[in-house]
Amino acid sequence: MVLFLILWVGLPLMGPALVLALWIGTGELARMFARKHVQLNLLVLRLGGLLLLAASLPDLYAQNPDVPWREIALGAVLFSAFVYELVAGANLPRLAYTLLALLYLPWTLGYFLLLRYSPDGVLGLVTLSLPLIATFATDVGAYFVGRTLGRTKLAPTVSPNKTLEGFIGGLVAAFLALFVYTWLIQGAFPFGRGELLVFAVLLSFAAQLGDLTESMLKRYTGVKDSGQFLPGHGGILDRLDSLIFSVPLTYYLLVIFT
Repeated sequence: MVLFLILWVGLPLMGPALVLALWIGTGELARMFARKHVQLNLLVLRLGGLLLLAASLPDLYAQNPDVPWREIALGAVLFSAFVYELVAGANLPRLAYTLLALLYLPWTLGYFLLLRYSPDGVLGLVTLSLPLIATFATDVGAYFVGRTLGRTKLAPTVSPNKTLEGFIGGLVAAFLALFVYTWLIQGAFPFGRGELLVFAVLLSFAAQLGDLTESMLKRYTGVKDSGQFLPGHGGILDRLDSLIFSVPLTYYLLVIFT
């Protein structure tokens, strides 16, 4: 209910929510990598993340749609990260892992805003619902099919419980969910059933890839959960892992198909 309210209201609530996710999520990444004696530059991640979110504001693109605001902001953040290391001691591992973390979370969070207002503030709520529904259906389908039919390990060194059968079940569930959803609100999406199949497969794949990527980070750093943001349910990264890849991909697909 809280998530629906935030998405429904849009920028006035999404803005603070994304800033909170940025602040907590980068802190979780820093604590995780600290277990491997790897330092992240939180100053660059957080201030750079705020700049990237500001560059994703819908008013910027409404007034100057041809200006690549996010790419300009990303370039400024990358430049700042290099300058910081030149001044502060040339810690190349810190620089490398910070840039990895920057692309993993601060860069992707801006796509939530972009998608919420694509093509406008009304239909944007519908387009943002696509990766949410696909991700939820993927999780449900992968879980139940994996538990009942799962035999073949998908990525045993990263997530031993994931199976190929569950992966396929997630793809099928995502397609069925999006098929029903787009049928219920016909006319809101500018693509046909064939394109819908491509959407569903790609979004489900992205969601599962996001899940496996976070599992890889947790296994590398030796943690069970990314944090304790939600007691008993892990950290903010544990909640966003699948969406971190599926939301940007949805934006790219909408740009391509429309």
